[in-house]
Amino acid sequence: MQSTIQILTNMAFFESAIWSAATTSICREGETPDTLCPMRQVFRLMKLRRRFDAVVTMGPRVSLLYGLCCSLLGVSSRQIMTEVFLDTPHPSSWLWRMKTALFRHVARRSTGVLTNSSGEIVLIAERFRIPENKLRFVPMYTTVKEPRLHEQNDGYVLSVGRTLRDLDTLFKAVAFISAPVIVVTDRHTRLPASLPKNVQIQCDISLEASRDLMRRCAMVVIPLLPVPRSTGQVVMFEAMAMGKPVIATRTVGTADYIRDGENGLLVAPGNAQALADSMSQLLTDAVLARSLGAAALQDSQTRWTPDMHAQNKLAAIEAFWKTAGLFIREVAI
Repeated sequence: MQSTIQILTNMAFFESAIWSAATTSICREGETPDTLCPMRQVFRLMKLRRRFDAVVTMGPRVSLLYGLCCSLLGVSSRQIMTEVFLDTPHPSSWLWRMKTALFRHVARRSTGVLTNSSGEIVLIAERFRIPENKLRFVPMYTTVKEPRLHEQNDGYVLSVGRTLRDLDTLFKAVAFISAPVIVVTDRHTRLPASLPKNVQIQCDISLEASRDLMRRCAMVVIPLLPVPRSTGQVVMFEAMAMGKPVIATRTVGTADYIRDGENGLLVAPGNAQALADSMSQLLTDAVLARSLGAAALQDSQTRWTPDMHAQNKLAAIEAFWKTAGLFIREVAI
């Protein structure tokens, strides 16, 4: 889509030509937000902000610092925040209360907040005490450059990831199946003293090694804790872009993308028996496994592409801008 507003951002979303053509990034050639310290990003955003109608900030630290700088200077931030980090509430912690209060202040002054799941809208609105119409859900996209079917099936079940993973439920479930199970995590993950005999743990392996395991697995299982913020989506999108059948816990991070029985399987949080039954079903029903994988791959090729994500994000940004009535550019700080 052709954007009618001028957008400044600290994102380095170069996978989409549509996004790159419609926005100006503070990241120069060879730079990404990961290679720039937050304060340098904020300095560049503050230096250029007057020329733009909207400032899209990625990452909680940069979003907070930029919003606070604008507040201290008494200027409009014209800020649209993305990927707001929603940590577990710790009301007894003064640090958590202070951080929440600062984010709340910045969110209230912002033009809007973009979320990775529809389920996060209510949570963010309540946490930051802003109206729900100040939030919009923009579906994520697959980071696999060329989604395609990987037919190799070495017969094992694969689980990848650490953040908010419900490994206790997974280990209970795999005791009911005979197939080998590979769990990719890191050395800091809490593991039980005794693991099921069919489970192999691989810690701190490279991204390419993880993807190689994914290309050869029978299915990918994403067991998640029942928390109100989204997680597990990166692994989910990678597996679906390879045409692998996915079983995931029904949470805010998966319910927007997996259509149960059509492009994947969803199970209730903490239900080890349901998870075991789903794994057994895919291990014995090759037709169903192929059907789920094929539908997931088609979604990756048509619905969850970088350009589709860019179009959705630009539409949301423009809608925010129009709602806020930002039709007159600021000419001076």
